[in-house]
Amino acid sequence: MLLELTTHDLRLLEQYRLQRFRSFFFSALLSCSLCLDANKTLIIHCLEPEVVDQLLSQIDQLRWYARIVLGVHCLAIQFVQEEIYRTATNLADL
Repeated sequence: MLLELTTHDLRLLEQYRLQRFRSFFFSALLSCSLCLDANKTLIIHCLEPEVVDQLLSQIDQLRWYARIVLGVHCLAIQFVQEEIYRTATNLADL
């Protein structure tokens, strides 16, 4: 029996992966929105500058969890629709 996933199933799986990622950094990501784009990039939209500072202080862990949990190749942090920081999630790509 062949199992085929619908677009709804894939979207639901993506949401579960994002929730799992958020659970590792719950306090820091509580007020942030997370978005996965077609280029395998996780974009974190922050509403407060203190949150950006907190995320940047945890960038090594963020990068590792983003690669393992979400399978993304790049991580970007944005504040007020401006990209503050972008990095590869794989240390070999740095």
